[in-house]
Amino acid sequence: MPVFDQGYQHWSGELSGHAWRWLAITRHGVRIGSQSRALRVLLLVAWIPAIVLVLTLCMWGLLERKSGVIAPIMQFLTFLHPEILADPRHFRIQIWTICYDYFLLTELRFAMIVVLLVGPTLISQDLRFNALPLYFSRPLRRIDYFLGKLGVIFVFLFRVIIVPCVIAYVMGLLFSLDLSIIRDTLPLLLYSIIYGLLISISAGVLMLALSSLSRNSRYVALFWLGIWFVSSVVGGILDTADREHRRHAMYREMYPPMENQRIHTPNGRGRNQPDWMVQLQIREKLQAEEAEAAKRNWRPLASYTANLSRVGQQLLGTNAAWEKISELTPPNQRPRFLHDFMGPQYPWTWSAGVLLGLFGLSACILNFQIKSLDRLK
Repeated sequence: MPVFDQGYQHWSGELSGHAWRWLAITRHGVRIGSQSRALRVLLLVAWIPAIVLVLTLCMWGLLERKSGVIAPIMQFLTFLHPEILADPRHFRIQIWTICYDYFLLTELRFAMIVVLLVGPTLISQDLRFNALPLYFSRPLRRIDYFLGKLGVIFVFLFRVIIVPCVIAYVMGLLFSLDLSIIRDTLPLLLYSIIYGLLISISAGVLMLALSSLSRNSRYVALFWLGIWFVSSVVGGILDTADREHRRHAMYREMYPPMENQRIHTPNGRGRNQPDWMVQLQIREKLQAEEAEAAKRNWRPLASYTANLSRVGQQLLGTNAAWEKISELTPPNQRPRFLHDFMGPQYPWTWSAGVLLGLFGLSACILNFQIKSLDRLK
């Protein structure tokens, strides 16, 4: 066997800049994460909504061109208002916005699962196997370590959110064959990318903070489920309870006493007869009260995903798109239409404040958890 000199050996490789040292950590993390079969299956399943988005935008492009290809399926588009079918280009921005909103709302749930599968082991395993001294014995700063770990989450969420948005946009352009569509929908693509980056940064930093709190990745996964799933359930319960309380209070206030609405039957007995006029007044007032209460309803703030969704709706302009579509409905049906389809209407700055607070708290946790190991470099 050969015998090598144990003295100094010259290294002839190329040194990379300090700004890119985090990339080695990201590459290693992505390579390890890609070995998970569950994650690979999830990434494939997460592309199903993307395929639906691509098909929808392609069909809309054919509809704008009045192509004969779409004629056989026109009978299945009766759920669209006749004015939309007659002049689809006039409603292009609204339809694209609503399609992207539904897609991103669906992908947000997949993103939470991706973070659940990828994130818990990123720092907790380094703590468990005492690998941090090995990291910081290299010319590596804490920010490089954090960026490398965050990059792992970003890469997988990039595949789930941002890449499908870009592919769907390009396919929509190809099937539309109208250059004006770039002017109308390019801001929508940019806001979708910004929203994808927001999800990646917010969820990534929060997961890294949780991963740094425990050496057991199972506990970290439970913490994440609590923030994601349990907070969503709590927010939904609070919102439903508030709505039911408001509805019962309005019935007690407006509905006349039952004994004043008794009618006599042939056998001489009385029975209660609800007044349909009162029912109609209650319904109209309830719709108006729901629309007004939605502007100050803080209860969805208890849900982490609801805060992300609210900021995304503001970026895309989803509520404005629904208001434009609602103009096609009769005035007496418009409040009900908006109540059914519009998302939360409370100020988006509330959700932005919650997300910023979580980001700041996560950054502080990461800083204090890893700070004592800085001197090992």
